[in-house]
Amino acid sequence: MKSISLLLASITLVFFLACTSNTVAPAETTVTIGFVHLNNNVALELDKIRYTNSLGQDYSIKTVKYFISKVTFHNTNGTDYVSSNIHYVDIRDTETLSQELTENIPYGTYSGISFVFGLVAKDNVTGSLELDLDRLMEWPAPLGGGYHYMKLEGEFVDNNATSFFNFHTGALEGEAYEIHIDIPNLNFELNSNALNSTTLYMEITMEISNWFQNPTNWDFSYWGSGIMGNPEAQATVQKNGQDVFSIAFPSYNN
Repeated sequence: MKSISLLLASITLVFFLACTSNTVAPAETTVTIGFVHLNNNVALELDKIRYTNSLGQDYSIKTVKYFISKVTFHNTNGTDYVSSNIHYVDIRDTETLSQELTENIPYGTYSGISFVFGLVAKDNVTGSLELDLDRLMEWPAPLGGGYHYMKLEGEFVDNNATSFFNFHTGALEGEAYEIHIDIPNLNFELNSNALNSTTLYMEITMEISNWFQNPTNWDFSYWGSGIMGNPEAQATVQKNGQDVFSIAFPSYNN
């Protein structure tokens, strides 16, 4: 009887080891996004009036804070994988410059990535993001409430005098001005051979200078120091923002 028990125990152990050794790793990868900020294709330098826009106006950048949401991976089989994450980025807070998606992305062939710069209406509700008060991203209630999409701030030179500017974007009195960014034709394959690790690392790069050109050359003097209550300015920023962003995969093999 003892020998039969030992035999059954041995069979059970062998079966367990066989099942364990044949376990298949999940066919998916985690995704980490790095946020990069350039001006004229070089790393952004803060607090110095060293940049010149297309109208010849010199300016500096002091603040870059914004939201990116609805990051979506477009599979060639027609399936879209949409992240639930809302990313808050502050160029002065290094912890916000690299963030991991909550959801893993399945292996497969992808044709592009899209995302929303700012927040769609259902996410843009005052208090819903539970931000720390020192971030001060709330949009004023008299202008419709919710959150800023972006706070881009700095100084510009006008008639030899230096003035401050607030290039703040958001929904204005019920009109949404978020920017839907589509990066097509990335054409990448997610699989264990294409990745250097178990994580896909991607960079979303903001080219600051593009906010101030194409299709409209931004005139700091004309628009003034603040644009939050100006629908024409908000619509202009929305159009200029279409070519501000790019995506790259620094460690991608394929």
